[in-house]
Amino acid sequence: MKVTCKGDYALKSILDLSFYYGSSEVVPLSDISIRQNIPAKYLEQIMLVLKGAGYLKSKRGVGGGFSLTKHPQDITVGEIIKLIEGPIEPIACGKNDYDSDCGEEECCAFREVWLRVTDCVSSIVDRVTFADIMRRVRELKEERMGYHYQI
Repeated sequence: MKVTCKGDYALKSILDLSFYYGSSEVVPLSDISIRQNIPAKYLEQIMLVLKGAGYLKSKRGVGGGFSLTKHPQDITVGEIIKLIEGPIEPIACGKNDYDSDCGEEECCAFREVWLRVTDCVSSIVDRVTFADIMRRVRELKEERMGYHYQI
């Protein structure tokens, strides 16, 4: 599995919007573009895919923008990767339900490796939610800022 720029940008966009979930605000595309350093035209295309899949809603016009339709706790990294990048298997026969024409599934030692790789990757990305990532972002910011106590 390789995450392309498009997949990375989609993940960053969902994360950015996660911090606004629950507020009545919609977030302008230009704000996400600037904060996440994503070209605006490319971000527009990604947002349309995310909206079409039901992760976002939008408001047009002045004061318009995007917001999440689901709680960040209910969106996994794996869902977004699979939506944008497609299957996570490193090779087609890395699927459990793969119906092959090669005829070597029963004697192919490599297939076992690809199935394990797929299971390992899935077990991580399908379990990590955007709420988890938000918590980690906050932790990293706190660590970077350090604790300064004065008495």
